Amino acid sequence: MYHSKDITVLIATKDRVKQIERAIRSSVNQSINPRVVVLDDASKVNIKDELAEKFSDFQIDWIRSDMPSGVAGARNKLVENSSGSIMVFLDDDAYFEDENCLEKILKKFSSSEGLAAMAFKIILREGTEGLQIPFSRLERIFKKNIHNEETEVSYYVGAGHVLLREVFEKIGGYDDDFFYGLEELDLSSSIIKERGNIIYFPIVKVIHEPQRSVVNKKNQLKDETYYSIRNRIWVSYKHLPKIYFISHLFIWCSYYFIKSLFKFQLIKYFFALRDGLLKLKYLKRKPFDSENLKYLKKNYGRLWY
Repeated sequence: MYHSKDITVLIATKDRVKQIERAIRSSVNQSINPRVVVLDDASKVNIKDELAEKFSDFQIDWIRSDMPSGVAGARNKLVENSSGSIMVFLDDDAYFEDENCLEKILKKFSSSEGLAAMAFKIILREGTEGLQIPFSRLERIFKKNIHNEETEVSYYVGAGHVLLREVFEKIGGYDDDFFYGLEELDLSSSIIKERGNIIYFPIVKVIHEPQRSVVNKKNQLKDETYYSIRNRIWVSYKHLPKIYFISHLFIWCSYYFIKSLFKFQLIKYFFALRDGLLKLKYLKRKPFDSENLKYLKKNYGRLWY
């Protein structure tokens, strides 16, 4: 049985004062009173100086990194500087839809055995409204109501999710080297190897209004595309059995090659490919075993692509 003291909301931000204020407000205006930890990841302005006075009546810990940590590194720092078994991660450009979200999370973890992670129903507002949920487009076509059904899944979406501290620490946390992109897929894979369950919990809704990525700067070689290619190679190598690894890599590398060709970014593509392949000899490869594969096939895992 978990209590309100066991739940902590963790939010990292960089140069988004308006968005992080909204995210914090949605976290403290809940039916239970959580502790919130905010990481200022080397912003140009000091986030604490800008906002601390507005939230002086709430349990908020403000920490700052003087060097950019990336998504994976920032989340690790949040965990290191927090307590509580139930860690609720929220992107700074996301916020809870209602004031009962944390209470619902608490009740679910208290009544569940073997639950290690939770994916939310994330409502994407980017021009038109859509969904960021852990199901492929094909599955959503054939199962029209899948977005409203609680079920076990094989990964979670980073904009809003929950991780159990004990499992997170046993795995070793996020891999800092990923910096940006696919860190959730990597950690989800490690959770499954530890026989942990991941559930999609659609009664908790998070609104996500994506801002321009902090790694996407004009003429920057290591941008979102670079990390997507490089990190895809790493994740596939670390977790997939050989036949799936070959298929996965062929399909995704072909996709990114065509995409880079049309965007005149082939130099970036080959640079990412080189960096991804060069590090393979240093990565620990531990492919999914038969039980893991059974879980993935049953719970919407993507093995071939």
